[in-house]
Amino acid sequence: MDHRMEQEPPQWRPTVARPSCYQGSSRDIGINRVPISTASGGESTSQQRRRHVPLYGRLVSDDSLGSSMAAPLPTGTPSSTDIQAMQARIPNTFRDPSAAPLRKLSVDLIKTYKHINEVYYAKKKRRAAQIQGDDTSHKKERKIYNDGFDDDNHDYIIKHGEKFLDRYEIDSPIGKGSFGQVVKAYDHVEQCNVAIKIIKNKKPFLNQAQIEVKLLEMMNRADAENKYYIVKLKRHFMWRNHLCLVFELLSYNLYDLLRNTNFRGVSLNLTRKFAQQLCTALLFLSTPELSIIHCDLKPENILLCNAKRSAIKIVDFGSSCQLGQRIYQYIQSRFYRSPEVLLGISYDLAIDMWSLGCILVEMHTGEPLFSGSNEVDQMNKIIEVLGMPPKHLLDQAGKTRKFFEKVPGDRRYILKKTKDGKKYKAPGTRRLQDIIGVDSGGPGSRRSGEAGHSQSDYLKFKDLISRMLDYDPRTRITPYYALQHGFFRRTSDEGTNTGAAAAVANHSASSSPAVVAIDLTNSQQGSDSNQ
Repeated sequence: MDHRMEQEPPQWRPTVARPSCYQGSSRDIGINRVPISTASGGESTSQQRRRHVPLYGRLVSDDSLGSSMAAPLPTGTPSSTDIQAMQARIPNTFRDPSAAPLRKLSVDLIKTYKHINEVYYAKKKRRAAQIQGDDTSHKKERKIYNDGFDDDNHDYIIKHGEKFLDRYEIDSPIGKGSFGQVVKAYDHVEQCNVAIKIIKNKKPFLNQAQIEVKLLEMMNRADAENKYYIVKLKRHFMWRNHLCLVFELLSYNLYDLLRNTNFRGVSLNLTRKFAQQLCTALLFLSTPELSIIHCDLKPENILLCNAKRSAIKIVDFGSSCQLGQRIYQYIQSRFYRSPEVLLGISYDLAIDMWSLGCILVEMHTGEPLFSGSNEVDQMNKIIEVLGMPPKHLLDQAGKTRKFFEKVPGDRRYILKKTKDGKKYKAPGTRRLQDIIGVDSGGPGSRRSGEAGHSQSDYLKFKDLISRMLDYDPRTRITPYYALQHGFFRRTSDEGTNTGAAAAVANHSASSSPAVVAIDLTNSQQGSDSNQ
């Protein structure tokens, strides 16, 4: 035995504390202790370092370090047993330095965070897939609404062939909206197809639908002869906590009609027929006993009664109200929203006339007149065509500062710069006359030379639209005076009543046969028989 180890007890000192990144390893050794030899008779410093440094770059436990110190140092040539023992301590593989925890939490920290994110979202995706595929009763219970009759959006779950009240057999869905959904059904009592509007099973939607029922019943009583182009409400009932409104079944809407023309628009003659019916409907709504504001007039809410006829009806009075009983400030679809609603001014029946002006231009050109992506964009697009709103309107509006600012030292208003830096044409420079093609044979010169599309026809159309799009609701044309406008009178070239051959010529090869059929039928019937 080597007596150098017996000369004097070794002294101990703690090494630097173990980095925190090692705390998760299989064995936590806390503080390592290394002996300090005496000056006399001790072995060299290099020998001490070789003996006590952690083996092969790894930290050594107290037990293993103590045992290595207690054992005598080998002298001479090591035996084969010693060599095998030393080889057994050498690991087969060494850790890649780039995989060291300290490196991962310092140099490669960003990469580490990215990896954590990848693992997290992959696990989240797997969990979602498991939940979706889980068919346990517990998961099913979470998805049950209204005893299983509703989906998680509180809409009634439609089943083909189901009978409501043992009378209405459900056929297929027609449409869906924020209010609920509309389905086609067969009425076994009256033996006809109907449309059923099924309101969401939520109190706010139920309350608004009850107002709609009240208004529809008022209108239907006042229009017993069914001649004012308002949809007919047959009856209403409650079905499994859903209010159901039964309507006459109509055809497709005016937006579908535009789509069938590849958004090239319908003829000025057909536009005139629609305009006359809609003005008549608005005149009916404006009668003192009704005074109803539709509040959401747009192509989607105007339906053809028959795919081969031009007779139409207004639907969806879900946002409607009576004058003096306004409920909402945020009304009307954006493309058809009036300036007074945009500016936060008190509104009345005139907002529907503004919407009608926008609709008529769109029906003939195939494109929305004012297609704003938000309210600021909408206001700017209106101003491009109509110029700046009157100062007296801006002075009384509650939302003027959203769109305009006053010139310093002046009482005039100017448009605010948009946050996205979007550029617009100068106010009033995008002329309505150019949009509808008064001097060029219609939009894109597509109607040049066609009967019923003379310059005089377009001038009358343009004048009517200008009166409908008056900024001031007090001077905006009313339905009564609109119906007296020259646009609805026969022109010298009999353009209002084109013949069958002319009607066919009015449509390009891309036009829908249904659109041609509408013009053909009505041209044969005469201007007064298209109702």
